[in-house]
Amino acid sequence: MTDDTQRTLGEYGAKIEALQDDVTGLRTDVKTIMLTLAEARGGWKTLVAVGTVAGAIGAVGAKVVSWAVSMPLPR
Repeated sequence: MTDDTQRTLGEYGAKIEALQDDVTGLRTDVKTIMLTLAEARGGWKTLVAVGTVAGAIGAVGAKVVSWAVSMPLPR
């Protein structure tokens, strides 16, 4: 091998090592994103449950008000 070929191979080796470091960093980032999404799933379920309960309470309140308004007044 000539010096030029060895130098080129050395450059490629350095670039490969840099790419491996980048991939390792990306794996860490993806794991962090996955953990954040897993935590958000529970939050969405809680939000839907609270909305359901609030809607039910609102529906019962509207029914009571409409019933109270429709009652005849005592004379």
